Amino acid sequence: MLDKVGFVRLILMCLALLAGSSVQAQHYFFGNPIIRNYKPEEFKGGIQSWGIVQDEREVLYIANNFGLLEFDGATWQLYFSKNGIKMRSVYVGSDNRIYVGSQANFGFYKPNKQGVLQYHSLADSLPQKYRNFDEVWRIYEQDGRVYFFTFKNIYAYTPGKKLQVIAPGNPLSFSYQVNKEIYTLVLGKGLSVLENNKLRLLPGTNFFSEKPIASILPFAKNQLIIFTIKEGAYLYDGRSVTPFQMAPDLAGAGLIINQALLLKDGNFALATQNKGLVLMNNQGQMLLNTTMQEGLLDNTIHTVYQDTQENLWLGMNNGISMVELSSPFSRLDGTTGLSGTGYSALQKGNALYVGTNSGLYVSEVSSNKKRFSLVPNSTGQVYHLDQVGSQVLMGHHNGPYLIKDGQATLINSGTGVGAWEFVPLPNTPEKVVMGSYNGIGLLSASDQGINFLKNLPGLDESSRVLAFDKDGELWMAHGYKGIFRIKLDPVQEKITSVRFYNSKNGLPSDQLVNMEKIGNELIFPALFGVYRFDKAKDRFVMDQQYSKLFAPNEHVIEMEQDVQGNIYFLSNQRVGKITFDKFGKPTLEDQLFKNLREQLNDDLSSIQVLDINNVLFGAKEGFIHYNAAKTKRMVPFHTQLARVYTISNEADSLLLSGRSLEKATDLELPFALNSLRFVYAASFYEKPEKTQFQYFLKNFDNRWSEWTTKTEKEYTNLPEGTYLFQVRARNIYGTISEAKSFEFVVAPPFYRSTWAYMVYTVLGMLMLGAAFYQVDHRFKNEKRRILLDKERKLGQKEIEIRHITNQSEQEIDRLRNEKFQAELDHKNRELTYSTIHLINKNELLTNVKVELQEILENGGRTAPQEELKKIIRSIDQNITSEVDWKQFELHFNHVHGDFIHRLQGQFPNLTPQEIKLSTYLRLNLTTKDIAQLLNISVRGVEISRYRLRKRLCLDRSENLTDFMLKF
Repeated sequence: MLDKVGFVRLILMCLALLAGSSVQAQHYFFGNPIIRNYKPEEFKGGIQSWGIVQDEREVLYIANNFGLLEFDGATWQLYFSKNGIKMRSVYVGSDNRIYVGSQANFGFYKPNKQGVLQYHSLADSLPQKYRNFDEVWRIYEQDGRVYFFTFKNIYAYTPGKKLQVIAPGNPLSFSYQVNKEIYTLVLGKGLSVLENNKLRLLPGTNFFSEKPIASILPFAKNQLIIFTIKEGAYLYDGRSVTPFQMAPDLAGAGLIINQALLLKDGNFALATQNKGLVLMNNQGQMLLNTTMQEGLLDNTIHTVYQDTQENLWLGMNNGISMVELSSPFSRLDGTTGLSGTGYSALQKGNALYVGTNSGLYVSEVSSNKKRFSLVPNSTGQVYHLDQVGSQVLMGHHNGPYLIKDGQATLINSGTGVGAWEFVPLPNTPEKVVMGSYNGIGLLSASDQGINFLKNLPGLDESSRVLAFDKDGELWMAHGYKGIFRIKLDPVQEKITSVRFYNSKNGLPSDQLVNMEKIGNELIFPALFGVYRFDKAKDRFVMDQQYSKLFAPNEHVIEMEQDVQGNIYFLSNQRVGKITFDKFGKPTLEDQLFKNLREQLNDDLSSIQVLDINNVLFGAKEGFIHYNAAKTKRMVPFHTQLARVYTISNEADSLLLSGRSLEKATDLELPFALNSLRFVYAASFYEKPEKTQFQYFLKNFDNRWSEWTTKTEKEYTNLPEGTYLFQVRARNIYGTISEAKSFEFVVAPPFYRSTWAYMVYTVLGMLMLGAAFYQVDHRFKNEKRRILLDKERKLGQKEIEIRHITNQSEQEIDRLRNEKFQAELDHKNRELTYSTIHLINKNELLTNVKVELQEILENGGRTAPQEELKKIIRSIDQNITSEVDWKQFELHFNHVHGDFIHRLQGQFPNLTPQEIKLSTYLRLNLTTKDIAQLLNISVRGVEISRYRLRKRLCLDRSENLTDFMLKF
């Protein structure tokens, strides 16, 4: 048994279904559908396209003026026609051949060994009398035969057999296939059906004998709808023709219909010559009319085709367009007369008001071709729209405005500042609180109009977001400061207190705090997380129910609730919808909205729920409309491995493409082709540039790659082995396709092949045998040689021993001689020292002797004292005699390796006294001996040593005597 809440939900659901059906009957799209245009410069083809089909891989083929166009979702490929003739029709046969019809020719495209489509003409095999025909406008298949229809003959082709020619007596018009029956209009007679390669005239169809038919489609059981080119549509039940009643806006539109198509939802798409695309339901009501004004490249559409994802492809007079027919989203932008970024919206009756940064615009809600016009006096930024009673209020950067009688009138607020938002006072609907740039104002509202009462002193902050809680307290969210809690007096005309809350009161930050009223309760989305106010604690606490739905670092910017309780939200990461089950458990859905985030306004973000099925999102250009009643069917799509190239230094070479890739089995590549480039695509045509791919090469990669929008991948220098390349795609809605696989083998180089290893084995065995033989032969020879060597070495050992003995004796003699020589040199040096000393002494004694003899000979004529002084002077002269020193120097240098000359060469500034001191130090004499030799005191020797050290620049740690001995 349903509880009260469940009953209410059931009623709401029923209302939603009724509203949804009503919306569908009124307008197929709330705004203009999303259109993707392809200009001839993009697909490198001719301007006109005449036929569109899709094969089982969901690859598109288009008959174009320049030839056959192929589009796999990523790359356009043009296959030029024979002799440059225009292609008029295309058909994918059950044998996967691409049959085409053109001017005076027809045939098929079939992939070669590499997978490249090659054209094969069938018309060239015709007898000459049937070869002269005009254009092939239609191709159909029935019972294993492919039929090519011209205005003169019908050509039936059975693969492997000769062409058959069906030649009716009268000229033909266009032909059509319905429910496996092929119809054609025989001019002058009527509509005929093809049976057993003959045309049978249908009863009651002579009505069309002179009325060109655009299309024939199934309508009801045993009933067809026949669209003429200029004279509307008719119903045919197999016996009679009756007019099909179209709505006045269609019947009087002067449509010239080139082709009609039955859509998957049961409606009809009309490709017109003069009015673009027209959608019509089976009641004859126009659902949509899209022209160049709404975004098409051209108003002339030659052909229309609905793909597997329910997108509508239009072959136009100047380009190709794709209409996202199944999308629940549509555009309200410049194509509908709007200008600027979407900020706010309000639906009042049949009028839809939308505010942008350029002004306020209005349109009729029920119009099938929505056009907006600027409301007079509203130019500027429109922040907010609200309905108070029967009045429409507009928050504008110039102040508050009243929308009445088709124009905007400024309400005199006495301040001249901008108005943000309007909130009726609880239980006092005739009074409205206005948030402005510098605080809060009070307005009075009635059916007669809106009047400004006064500004409420006590708060001078910019008040963009206002709301009353269920207790009647007014709250204001300031995006860059925090939250203000405002209490009014009992008559609600005066502010009695203002309490400010920020990060000190439980909020995660002072900035980016918003406020939303959900289910009659206030919640506060913050920098991260969603919060509620706990009055008992007088602080903010995190709301676990909502916060756990979002990522820890996700900032919720905007939330809006519809009448069913669903919540639409916008965050810094995504757009989505929160729904609740019958137990109140929330579920977040964002897959359908993944394509919206980058299109939406990032300044004053806006979500406006107009009714249960219609939601407007403020976009960078106007608004994006979401139709909640139109469920997007997530149809699976395919990933295509389009081409595989071998990479070389000169140029890449195509290895395989298209269907040949699917059929390739046990593919083995020589080692020279071990560098490959894979090109792939996805058959998802909504925002194909946003489709992402992931690849994995088994036995080479460790894991799947990161998602990327690139549609190719290179692998170079693959080692030999078996590989499996896999690629899959993810579309804008997050749906992932099944992986496409391609297995191949890279053969080893010839020197690592199986045959090479066999040769290596045989050669190895031969070499091993030869080695064994060689070893054995060498062993025997070695054994013999060893025996001989032993005998020879014994003799050599004896000789060596004798030789070593002799060498030892000679070495002993040499060492003895060296020792003797060293001793001899030492003795010579000592002898030299003694000799020099004796010479000096002898000379001195001789001089003394001479002096004494002179004294004796004089006989005392001179005083003895004077004579003794003279002897002393003689001794002094002998001691300091330069001749004696020169003689000593000569001997000294001879003994000590030219010491004095080397010393003077390195230290040229040395005095003679310092040279003598150096020689005595070299002789390692004592200080006392040196003093006697230099005829100075011991103190004088120390001073001389000190001066000599300075001359030689010796460090204090160096010994002067050691320096001289080593010099």
